[in-house]
Amino acid sequence: MKIVKFTRFDDVDHDVGYECRGYNYDIQSEEDVFLIRIYDDEPGRATVVRPTPVSKNGNLRKLVEFLQSELGVSKVYLYKGDLGSYAEIDLDSLGFCSV
Repeated sequence: MKIVKFTRFDDVDHDVGYECRGYNYDIQSEEDVFLIRIYDDEPGRATVVRPTPVSKNGNLRKLVEFLQSELGVSKVYLYKGDLGSYAEIDLDSLGFCSV
């Protein structure tokens, strides 16, 4: 598993009071490429933007371990279809945390 690309994003619209800054990471594991987003105001939290759904992906355990060791992540969020938004997963079981 390796970071193949990372880019800075600064999504800002002062007129509507919106400010979102951080980094996008493309992380490759064999044939899979994961797009990970980490926001400046939540440095220990990684959001797996794509692919969705990723919870059944066989490389999810490796991805979580990589995010923890290489990017210092302590929380991982995946898209939860029935909720219609991103939700935190338990880093041990890889299941969604209870709300």
